[in-house]
Amino acid sequence: MSSSQPAPSSSDDPARPAPEESYREFRRPVLALALCTGTAGFLDAFAFLRYGTFVANQSGNLIFLGIGPVGWHPDWPASGASLLAFAAAAGVVSWIRSLPGRWSPALRGLGATALTLSLWAFLNVLLHHGQHSPVSRAVLAAAGGLATGAFTTLFVRTAGVTTTITYQSGTVVKTGGHIVRWVAPGTDRDRARRASLLGLLTLVCYSIGGSIGAVAQQQQPYWVPAWGLLALVPVALLVRRVRAGT
Repeated sequence: MSSSQPAPSSSDDPARPAPEESYREFRRPVLALALCTGTAGFLDAFAFLRYGTFVANQSGNLIFLGIGPVGWHPDWPASGASLLAFAAAAGVVSWIRSLPGRWSPALRGLGATALTLSLWAFLNVLLHHGQHSPVSRAVLAAAGGLATGAFTTLFVRTAGVTTTITYQSGTVVKTGGHIVRWVAPGTDRDRARRASLLGLLTLVCYSIGGSIGAVAQQQQPYWVPAWGLLALVPVALLVRRVRAGT
């Protein structure tokens, strides 16, 4: 985006002003958002179908933590491992991104995501994609949670709208509100339309990624996390080549 691009809004309400985070970090922020969201859905579907737990959709894991101890989900320890790892990685990588340094926050976030995805890919092969024991599935769920926790820090806003790439409950709520503002009279309908379309794009990409992940885990379950690592390559190519603080 050029420097003449109008500043996006600062909150979930498209009528309020906000920092240009994704505009500064990515040359094509909407394309990068679509790629990242699709990849997150791809990895989440794989983890659910192979480990019995999510690595991105932590709302689902909270449900599993509730129903598991009362006998309805035997892999609930893996859900707890994923949730804790996700929270830890998101917190640490967000802190790393905020530090002053030579490289931009986007590159640091991508580096952390690549490192944690590499660890997950290695463990997924070593532990035979969790097929032999609940302990191996819990270890792999934790590794996946680390990777997606790092991944979720890459996007906070796109075009001034709160966007998330690894969990979509909030996206559904916000998109519904934006659609109402879009069709209702007396509101900033252009901004609401933009927010609505971004929300719908995010939801569709996550769902399509999940479909691809479901197919991939049937064919090549050993290599799905590694394919997620390869998906970071086009995202890295979209990062603006600037140093932090410039």
